[in-house]
Amino acid sequence: MQSYDEALAQILASATVPLATELVPLEQARGRAVASDILATCDLPPFDNSMVDGYAVRTASVGSASEELGLSLPITMEIPAGSWPTRALRAGEAARIFTGAPIPEGCDAVVMVEDTEEAEEDDENEPGRVTLRHPGSGSYIRRRGSDIAVGGLAIPAGTSLRAGEIGLLAALGIAEIPCPRRPRVGILSTGDELISLAHTALQPGQIRDSNGPALAAAIEEAGGVVVGRAHAKDTPEAVAEAFAKLSGCDLIIASGGVSVGDHDHVKAVLEAQGTLSFWRIAIKPGKPLAFGTLGDALFFGLPGNPVSSLVTFELFVRPLLRKLAGHTRCLRSQITITLATPLSHAPGRREFVRASLDDNLQATPTGAQGSHRTSSMVGADVLIIAHEHHGDYPEGTILPALVLR
Repeated sequence: MQSYDEALAQILASATVPLATELVPLEQARGRAVASDILATCDLPPFDNSMVDGYAVRTASVGSASEELGLSLPITMEIPAGSWPTRALRAGEAARIFTGAPIPEGCDAVVMVEDTEEAEEDDENEPGRVTLRHPGSGSYIRRRGSDIAVGGLAIPAGTSLRAGEIGLLAALGIAEIPCPRRPRVGILSTGDELISLAHTALQPGQIRDSNGPALAAAIEEAGGVVVGRAHAKDTPEAVAEAFAKLSGCDLIIASGGVSVGDHDHVKAVLEAQGTLSFWRIAIKPGKPLAFGTLGDALFFGLPGNPVSSLVTFELFVRPLLRKLAGHTRCLRSQITITLATPLSHAPGRREFVRASLDDNLQATPTGAQGSHRTSSMVGADVLIIAHEHHGDYPEGTILPALVLR
């Protein structure tokens, strides 16, 4: 059997380059990866502006006034955000200014309104006056280009676009983003016992296909797009026919039929029509996992048990999808947790245990861990990693875990 690390390295090495690049409207780019470095098209901020509501002044005209209120200046201008100063600020003047408003020429500091006291006007023909503390040079001024200068690296290639990245691109006026296209994925569910959700009642011996919908949701979350769905009965001919229906995909994922039973035909048909790189991994759940190629598509044969199917998707399929889609970070983040309860574990295979977390990163398995227990995936925040060379773990043990959400 392949080890987890060997299998993951081989799978990721199969995606040598991201898929072809396409231009994506900014409003539709959330979650996509950037295909190439994005450079700033302008300075941010585009002009010097005020950090606060207050008064723009020239420190040279303030002199060595004390820190206490006492210096009084005439208010000769008002500069709201969205306007532009009509003239330079002269020595001995103050301009009422608001957050985000442009700094007038000659101003080298802004005094917060909280550090001032505006006098009532005695004569409507005379400018109002403000009493203020002595500001430090440059106080409360955002300088042009202090966030990012024109030509600077705004978003590195391979970055996943989230709200912060999209906000920066919008501020730069970049409306379309070059992104690798989303991987096209086909899903094959196998088994005589499976029926679709369209059937309202189960006949004796039947179960509903839950892997198909679950994998479709996982594919979409990982950044792929499902372009084909098929179901095959447990015959070589049905499996081969289903494979033909899914041609044209970048990746084909089958669930079930990859073990060595008399009714498991996926592995044999794959070997006849494509290539099989490996088909067993020393992990739990999910030992029978096939990986190879089918025509121009990469191929995964996942176990039929629902938990094994989803866990192996998380461990191997999701990283591959993200690499194909151009993401630099392909793997789930890994954290350190503390076991809130003892954890039984038999040496020999690396085990990935579904668990929930509390606010102190104390992890509790989500019930019994049988590979048929779909309910154990509900509420799972992490997959605790139990090492293949270790036995049972007592309560309080610190272990690594992969973050699911």
